[in-house]
Amino acid sequence: MIYRKTYNLVVEKIREIQDEIKQNTKDIKRAADFGDLKENAEYHAAKDNQAHLHNKRHRFEKHLNNEVVEPKDIRADVVSFGTQVTYTDGENPITVAIAGAAEYELELYENIVTLASPFARMIVGKKKGDTMTLDLPGGTKTLTITDIRLLE
Repeated sequence: MIYRKTYNLVVEKIREIQDEIKQNTKDIKRAADFGDLKENAEYHAAKDNQAHLHNKRHRFEKHLNNEVVEPKDIRADVVSFGTQVTYTDGENPITVAIAGAAEYELELYENIVTLASPFARMIVGKKKGDTMTLDLPGGTKTLTITDIRLLE
């Protein structure tokens, strides 16, 4: 899943990466003109950057295959993709954003929990006031959901 606004940001990010790839191609050509490629550190750095840029573009392009979710389709009465959830472990309130991999990669929200994570799978579908028990290496924790809001 991907938010519509995130989808648009991903498209823009891909355009930026394409521009970087074009500049990188020029950098490779310029570095190659310096001569002996075995000893040409600038050429090797540009080639390494080329691989990095193509991998980065590919990662972002994969997000475009996700289901696009409109904000109007998200309910704020239940934990789901596109919600911000506050819960307490009996002491401090903790707020997390339930989002997708694209939002995570773009670092759009603080404390992102991706929908595919074990914690998100446990909490999705819960409502305000619901409690969950976590079995952790340090012991058992009980969490109570205190607030659910739409991500902005």
